[in-house]
Amino acid sequence: MKLTLQLPGLLWLDGHDGADVCKGLEMPALQRLLGQGARLERPAALSEMLAVPWRGSTEGLARLLARQAGLPAEQGDWLLADPVHLRVDRDRALLADIGVMSLSQAEADELAAALNRHFAEDGWRIHPLEPGRWLLQLEAAAAASFTPLPDAVGEDVNAHLPRGERGLDWSRLLNEAQMLLYTHPLNDAREARGELSVNSLWLWGGGAEPDWRAPAEQVFADEDWLGLIAAEAGAPCLPAPYDFAGFIDQAGGRDSLLVLDALQAAAQYRDAWGWRDALLRLERDWFAPLLQALRQGRIDSLTLRAHGPKGLELNIRRNDLWKFWKRPLPLSALY
Repeated sequence: MKLTLQLPGLLWLDGHDGADVCKGLEMPALQRLLGQGARLERPAALSEMLAVPWRGSTEGLARLLARQAGLPAEQGDWLLADPVHLRVDRDRALLADIGVMSLSQAEADELAAALNRHFAEDGWRIHPLEPGRWLLQLEAAAAASFTPLPDAVGEDVNAHLPRGERGLDWSRLLNEAQMLLYTHPLNDAREARGELSVNSLWLWGGGAEPDWRAPAEQVFADEDWLGLIAAEAGAPCLPAPYDFAGFIDQAGGRDSLLVLDALQAAAQYRDAWGWRDALLRLERDWFAPLLQALRQGRIDSLTLRAHGPKGLELNIRRNDLWKFWKRPLPLSALY
C-alpha cells in the first residue's frame, strides 16, 4: 500500500520564527520520519499542493460547482464568491473565511439578494448555494485572475488583489461590495451579537475546468472543493478518519491519498499554541502508528507533503528505517 499524506500547516508559515515556534516539541516518530526519509524542497501555496496530485488547479471550480448544482454552467462566466471577513490591522487587511464565522442560510440569502440588486446592471447574479459557498454568474468574461481562497486566509489581502486585464475594475467592484455589506443592517445585528460581520467577498475558482485525474484508488479529505474534484474524477472521497487506526481499516490496503487539515487553521491564523497542541495530537494519533505500520510492512511507502515557503516532500520506504546512520530530525531544523 502506498500512502500520500498531505499535511497543510505542518510547517509554520512565517519562516523567520518557525524554529522558535517549534522549540521544545517532542515528536520522536515525526522526527524519525523526517530524518530517515528522502526530503525535497517543494515551496508551494496551499491550493497548489492540494490540487497538483489531481493534475490540475483550482481553476474551473466555479463552473464545476455550477454544473453539479444544476445551474447553466456553459452560459457566461463563473466565479466562486465566498463570504469573508476582513480585519484591518495597522497597514494590513487580514482575511478570515467561513471557518471562523457562524452564518445561516437565511443570512446568506439576504446578503446575496442585496448584492444582486446593487450589481444587476453589472451583469452579476450571486447564487448562495450554502452559507459559506457562493457562486457568481457573470454575463461577460471576468478577464482577471484571482488568488484561491485557501492561499489568502490569514494573509494580508493587499498582496492578493485581482490581476490581469480587468484587475483594477474588479478591485473597484469589490470595494463597492464592501461598502454595501458594511452598511447592511444584517451585519449591524451580527456585530451587536458579538459575531463577525460578512464585510467582503473573495473571488476565485474561475476559468475552464482542467482534466482532473484521480491520484489514488481511495481519497480521504474534508475540504469540500477536493470532494468536488474527486467526484468529477470518479474517485471515492471519504472524510478523513480521526486517527490512523480508523484510516488503515477503511483504506483496506488500497493506495490512498489522505489530507489531514488538523494544523491548517492554526497555521493560517498564526495560533502558535493551538498549532503546537495539534502537532502533539498528530504525533500520538498518526505519526507514531504510521511509523509502526511502515516497520511492519503494512504500508510499503509514504509520501508526505507540506506547503508554504519552506514546503517539502518526504519519501520514505520500509528499508529506509534501517539506515541507522541517518539521525532523527527535529521540525525546528527545517527553518
